Amino acid sequence: MPLRRSLIFSLRRVLHSAAYLLASLAALAFFLVLLMLIETIIYTISGQAVSIWAMILAALFAAIFFSPVVHRLQGMVDRMFFRKQLDTLEAIQQLGAGDLAELPQEHVEQALLERIAAICHRGSVVLDERGHDAKGRIFCFPESAVLPPPAGAFCLSYELVLPIERRESTVWLHLGSRLDGWVTDSDERQSLKRLARFAAMSLEHARLSHQQSQQVRLDSITRVMGQLHSHDMKNRLHDLAFVAHHLQSGKLDEQDMQMMVTSIRKVVGRIQTLMQRMADPNAPIHPKLKICNLTALLKQRIQERLWPELIHIHIDFSNTALVSGDAVLLQGVFENLFDNALQAMNKQGDLYIYSQCQSGCLQIAVRDGGNGMSNDFIKHRLFRLFATSKADGLGIGLYLSKRIIEAHVGKLSAESGGEGKGSTFWVSLPLCSDNDKDSVS
Repeated sequence: MPLRRSLIFSLRRVLHSAAYLLASLAALAFFLVLLMLIETIIYTISGQAVSIWAMILAALFAAIFFSPVVHRLQGMVDRMFFRKQLDTLEAIQQLGAGDLAELPQEHVEQALLERIAAICHRGSVVLDERGHDAKGRIFCFPESAVLPPPAGAFCLSYELVLPIERRESTVWLHLGSRLDGWVTDSDERQSLKRLARFAAMSLEHARLSHQQSQQVRLDSITRVMGQLHSHDMKNRLHDLAFVAHHLQSGKLDEQDMQMMVTSIRKVVGRIQTLMQRMADPNAPIHPKLKICNLTALLKQRIQERLWPELIHIHIDFSNTALVSGDAVLLQGVFENLFDNALQAMNKQGDLYIYSQCQSGCLQIAVRDGGNGMSNDFIKHRLFRLFATSKADGLGIGLYLSKRIIEAHVGKLSAESGGEGKGSTFWVSLPLCSDNDKDSVS
């Protein structure tokens, strides 16, 4: 392919040189004709047979005539033998915008930019949606492409910057130089502008399709959970609460009875919380902040939890510190992390739970030796709503957990050595300051 491109480029240079020669001959002929006409006019007026002004005027007009003729002839050569101008209709067909909405949501922008790069013969393409919005995103193909400055400012790494107007803002499409080294002419610029507008509309359509699909799934789950809440699940909750209330007057010994009562009430609380959150995973989260020793609460919860026989728990809470948080919501997050770890490990193996203090934050890790995850899954899908790697999963637990931690001004992250190499989830929460201790009861 490089050899073929080199041969084509060399042939194009030869034909362009021939066009240059033809334009030179045409300009010379034009010069001679003009010279004779101007000499005739001057001779008629002044009677002089030869005038320097005739030569100057003829040369000036010939020079003006020469440049457009060269460009016109070279353009004819390119259109006849080297069709490099972008055919907008053909480019739109090659863009394949119709199947963008069928791709996974995290791959839509990258696929679109890759197709634009192939169609336009560009080494790099960047879609900059930052504008004046700090939350705007920027997408690059390839991922190693140079990041241009925001607001469509010119960058030496890119030949063209095409503005694309939207109702709410303006975005910019940055195009690198052509791979074949040819200069982009005015016709191709116009075609690229039309293609950019169509690509932007295709991207918007794909995003809206994903949002509508997600909303349909969310509405379906909301309706199902509403039915469960009003019928079977609600009755079961009342039954458990009734049993917990009356077990206190039973014939079990005191220790067993208290253990059963505590377990049942915790199950009731967890089911109620789950139902409230699943009713609308996007509902605002308002944690009831209190100073709490999170590691102490977790240590007690880990000891009280009924773990599978083949699971070995390793705890290291040597770093303990106070945080300001909602104990119920935070324990729910860790319950979800524990459940996910057990499923990933197939309920057997070593589970490590430990803490550390770093950069003014308490960090708690939950590390398993289970299935692990790919970096692409962690980066693009792990914390998205309805994204799950489980056959029977809903993809809601980690999405809600992340929202809860972020409502505490914290961070939930994950890392993995790859598929089959286990995973580690980190919960990072800011340490409680002296002012927090004074203001939060």
